[in-house]
Amino acid sequence: MPRDIKHLTAAADKALARLTDPRHRKIVANYRLHAMLEVSGRWEEIFAPDMTVDHPFYRVAAPEGMIELDGREQVQSFYKGLVEADTTVMILDHEELVIDDWGFSSEALYNTYMTGEQAIARGNAEAVPGKKYVEQRWVCMIWPYDAAGRMIGERVYPAPTATLIECTDGDFLTVEDARRVFGPLIRQAQDELKALAA
Repeated sequence: MPRDIKHLTAAADKALARLTDPRHRKIVANYRLHAMLEVSGRWEEIFAPDMTVDHPFYRVAAPEGMIELDGREQVQSFYKGLVEADTTVMILDHEELVIDDWGFSSEALYNTYMTGEQAIARGNAEAVPGKKYVEQRWVCMIWPYDAAGRMIGERVYPAPTATLIECTDGDFLTVEDARRVFGPLIRQAQDELKALAA
């Protein structure tokens, strides 16, 4: 039986249940909505004017070195590439969030669902074409936000090594699964974010 993909936002859900500061609530609500849109392959909506600044900046550590994405066009191209590679579906375990006026930091164990072909393309030499996998990797992130609670960018620092676990077809989660589960939640989260910004 596949895991509940709603676990992706567990840390944000808990934070929203305890936070009272309006600015902090906006930041976490934005992050929660961003996560649901990303795993659902709906990256275009991340760039709504109430979610992301006009000129975002990302710094992402990768095996080939540090990648810097400066401006909307470069960041959008990055998301488009993730969707085209079909590697957006993930669940976060053990996520810890630290929230302040400037934004938030996070550490979590990322469980990314991918086929053998996708795993090989990401450098997992032990993967076998035709099989299904979950790649587990610890990731630290820092996301700055502006005074209106809009994301300024991301700093993403994944661990250099990962564990690849074979997954049965029945336990494998897809973008279609994410869209089915998160569709109604996204609409609700968009309304909640607008209410927080009012």
